[in-house]
Amino acid sequence: MQERSIEDYLPQIMSLNPTDLIEWCRKRKQFLGLSNQRLAEQSGVPVGTIDRIMAGKYTEYRYSSIQPIVAVLIGIQEDTPKPENADAQQVQNYYDTIEGYKLIVENKNHVIEELKATCEQLTKEVEYLKNENERKHQTIVRQQEHARWLESIVDDLRKRLM
Repeated sequence: MQERSIEDYLPQIMSLNPTDLIEWCRKRKQFLGLSNQRLAEQSGVPVGTIDRIMAGKYTEYRYSSIQPIVAVLIGIQEDTPKPENADAQQVQNYYDTIEGYKLIVENKNHVIEELKATCEQLTKEVEYLKNENERKHQTIVRQQEHARWLESIVDDLRKRLM
C-alpha cells in the first residue's frame, strides 16, 4: 500500500466546515509546536488574525486568510522551492491542482454568500406574506362580522313585518 503525504489530504482539509477546519489548524499547530507569532511570520497573515482564528471567534474568515495558514501547517508554502529531483510536469501538475483547489474553495465561498443573500430575501418575502395574510384575515373577520350584523337586521325586519 502506497503511503500518502499530508499534501494528499489538502482537498479534505479545505472542504471542512469552518469550525472543524479551525480545530484541525489548532491541533496541527500544536503538533508542530508553532506559536501564533511564528505561524504569522511563516504565513504572512497578521498575528491578530491568527489569534482570532485560533481562538475560534473568527469563523467568517476569508479564504485569503486561512489558505496561507493551512499551507504552512501542511508544509506547502508559496515560496517553497520545487524539488530538484521531481519531474517538472509532476510538479507543475501538483501546483495546478492546488490552484484548482483554491478556485473550488473561492467558488464555494461565493456560492455561500449568494445563498445567504437569497435566504435573507426569502425571509423578507415570507415576513411580508405573513403580514399580508394577517391583514387579509382581519379583513375577512370584519366582513363576516358585518354580514352577521346585516343578517340580524334582516331577521329583525322580517319579524316586524310578519
